[in-house]
Amino acid sequence: MLSPKEVCQRLGISYATLREYVKKGYIKPVVLETGKWRFREEDIEKLMGIVRKRKIVLYARVSSNTRKDDLVNQVKYLEEQVKEYDQVITDVGSGLNMKRKGFLKLLRMILNNEVSKVVIAYPDRLVRFGFEILEEVCKAHNCEIVVLNEEDKTPEQELIEDLTSILVSFSGKLYGMRSNKYEKVKKCVQELKN
Repeated sequence: MLSPKEVCQRLGISYATLREYVKKGYIKPVVLETGKWRFREEDIEKLMGIVRKRKIVLYARVSSNTRKDDLVNQVKYLEEQVKEYDQVITDVGSGLNMKRKGFLKLLRMILNNEVSKVVIAYPDRLVRFGFEILEEVCKAHNCEIVVLNEEDKTPEQELIEDLTSILVSFSGKLYGMRSNKYEKVKKCVQELKN
C-alpha cells in the first residue's frame, strides 16, 4: 500500500491531480479507519500502463517423507484438474508448521501481488488452522483460493482430526521424529480416533 505522497512521486503528479484522478474514478483509494488514503501498488502500475502477469499456483503438501508417493499423486491430481497454471509449489511437513519453505514462498508471492489464484486439493493441505485468516489475506491481495475437494465432516470429526494433529505434532517434537515413543503415541492417538 502506498501513501498519496508516494503515488504522486511515482506518477510525477501533484496532490491536486491525484485527488482529481480519484474523483474521476481513474484510481480508487483504500480509506483507513483514520480517514487517510492508501493506494494498491498494482492499481498505480495499471495507471502507469505496467501490467504484471499474475500466476496461478498449485500447492500440495504431505506430512512426512514416507508419504512422498501421496505428494506425487496430489500434484498429478491438481495438474489434471487445472489445465492452465504457472507454478507448482510442494511441501513436506506438518500443516501446523508455518515455517515450511514452500508455504512461506507462496505467502510472500501472495503478499507481493504475484498470485491471482492458489489451487489446493483440501483446505488442510495449506494450513491446519487459520484457513479463514489466510483467505482474508488472499482477498486483500486479489488472490483466490480454490479448494477442489471440500470435505463434509461433522464438527466432531474435525475436532478429532485437529486434536490428533496437535498431539502428533507435539509428541514428535517432544520425543524426536525417529523415536519409538513417537510411533507409540501416534498409534495410541490413531486408536482413540477409531
